[in-house]
Amino acid sequence: MGIGRLALFLGIASVASASVAHAALPPQFQRAKELAAVVEAAAGVLGIRPIESVQRLDVDLYRVQTETCVLDVRIEDLPTQPGLVGPRKFRAVPGEPDCS
Repeated sequence: MGIGRLALFLGIASVASASVAHAALPPQFQRAKELAAVVEAAAGVLGIRPIESVQRLDVDLYRVQTETCVLDVRIEDLPTQPGLVGPRKFRAVPGEPDCS
């Protein structure tokens, strides 16, 4: 491979790797999307009870609390097409509320 071809190949490879690296959301924006989905899923289950706090217990596991209820919400990945890059596709799946 000549110097010109090598330079062209390296240039294309660096652009391709940069686009893959920038395809995912930065962690702070990914977490914000997850929190919004968790709150929305919890609100659908908890009804009129105002949410007091949301706590991250583990990777993809959050605990939502109201004055009288505790609800765990899990983040589950959605299937994606092989080879596609981009922000993580997921859904927030609420468990059963524990209300006193």
